[in-house]
Amino acid sequence: MSTYLSSPLPVAQPTVVWVKLPDGAVLFAPESEVYYEMNPVAACVWELLPESADSMDKLCSLVQERFPDATFEQVRTDVAALLEDLERAGLVASEKRESAA
Repeated sequence: MSTYLSSPLPVAQPTVVWVKLPDGAVLFAPESEVYYEMNPVAACVWELLPESADSMDKLCSLVQERFPDATFEQVRTDVAALLEDLERAGLVASEKRESAA
């Protein structure tokens, strides 16, 4: 189960560079040289972190508004998996870990 379902949303690492493209986005972390391609849904999630959304439910609702063919549960599952992947790649950090540092 995702840690983000009941925890605060992660925040983007401040050094990550991102470029929006017609079919998604590209993220690049200069320190680790991580390059991450995103489809349109993932790019939408990235744009909404965390200024527009302060909870997983709010984030998923905003994503579902932009992609109404998906069910809320599918959006929630996919967003949780994406956030975990972004954290593993070092592109986002949970607020809990940020405050503990």
